[in-house]
Amino acid sequence: MQTVLSEAPQAFVNSQAMGATASRVNVMELMHQIGQAHVARPDQRHVVLLLQLHRSDRLQALAQAEASRLVHTEVSRRFKRVLRPGDYYSFVSTDEVWVLLSNLPSESLAKLAARTLRDHLSRPIQVETESQQTWQVHLRPIVGGSWVAKGSFVDAVSVVTAAADALIKARGHEDHVVVQQAENTSSAVERNALERDLRLAIQANELEVYFQPQIDIQTQRCISAEALIRWKRGDQYISPALIASICEERGMMNHLTQFVLNSSLRQLAQWKAKSLDLRVSINLSAVTMGDEIFPDVVGQALETWGASGDQLTLELTESSIVQNEASAIDFMNKLKKYGCRLAIDDFGTGYSSFAYLRRFPLDELKIDQSFVRNCATDGADLRIVKTLIDLAHGFGLEALAEGVEDEKTLQTLSAAGCDMVQGYHYSKAVPSRDFIQWCQDWAKG
Repeated sequence: MQTVLSEAPQAFVNSQAMGATASRVNVMELMHQIGQAHVARPDQRHVVLLLQLHRSDRLQALAQAEASRLVHTEVSRRFKRVLRPGDYYSFVSTDEVWVLLSNLPSESLAKLAARTLRDHLSRPIQVETESQQTWQVHLRPIVGGSWVAKGSFVDAVSVVTAAADALIKARGHEDHVVVQQAENTSSAVERNALERDLRLAIQANELEVYFQPQIDIQTQRCISAEALIRWKRGDQYISPALIASICEERGMMNHLTQFVLNSSLRQLAQWKAKSLDLRVSINLSAVTMGDEIFPDVVGQALETWGASGDQLTLELTESSIVQNEASAIDFMNKLKKYGCRLAIDDFGTGYSSFAYLRRFPLDELKIDQSFVRNCATDGADLRIVKTLIDLAHGFGLEALAEGVEDEKTLQTLSAAGCDMVQGYHYSKAVPSRDFIQWCQDWAKG
């Protein structure tokens, strides 16, 4: 799955080996690759997708009709167009395909990848046989998937079993796509325990919100801060990604988001009392975007804490806003009525075109740290970063680069025209009490 699909500028294409495609393998080889993926690369996230095509020419395909063989070739071509070099796919039968995706930044991108494949495969296929007959074949793909978290060990059979279970669930979903986490028995038990403790922690207000500075690259002033959730369970901090995953899976995401929202706006009021004129940004999940009353919750929270809408930036992931564009536009327009700023997060890591940018009322484009981290030394990453900055400015958006860890990267971004930056070069995310002190020290130079 390429960084950005067909409408991407040439810089994106150049970031991969020219001519390289995904590998088509047999089922046994694919199972071997699934088993080896998290052993050889435990620091990466891996996803298995099972696709039932529901070809309208299934009977002809079973009979190995000439036109159906041409359809099979076109289906294979579409997989190669969408999948990345390093991905694997296998035809289990004429009507079922398995896919292995490696090294995805987040599980939400697994869902976006599944939807992208579904959309490409759903387009009618028209073939012409040597006997001058024209056939039109329709596919009605159903996609079930499973993902393995970074550092987790789940055997290949369990991964495929979880994907098969998701495939069954997908038959009853409106969009025919379900992707879920694959777990071994001990992981499932631990996840249930985490859910129980997390529910109690949310109810008891035991979670914390940390803040990471966001810097205007020209003035070097801190103008905003990103709110990030933290939870210390016993003597160990739990991964924010794991917290979000459990909340999305177990129906707690709206409670978590409202906690972060109110905590952040309360901090805005405290910063104002310290003469700190700042904005704050919080992340919204796809689950929250499906909550029709959330924009009104935001409006009420702004009124409660005496904040104006333009002090609050709501970050939407690329994957969440393209899942249902019509409802996403309605959701964003409601937030805009309260004056909120809107940002698209992790842009460029997904499986979609950027053409939708012109349709959404966005204010900011965040460039993912996977491109930023090496842009001072890697020509391909630098081309991507420059393209994204120009793209943001072309749509009237501000460009914010995350993951800035050294002066050389900062200077590279400044030369490229980036507007804002955040990262360890300035500060890691810190508790609110330390953030005020950091701002005061920073202002003193």
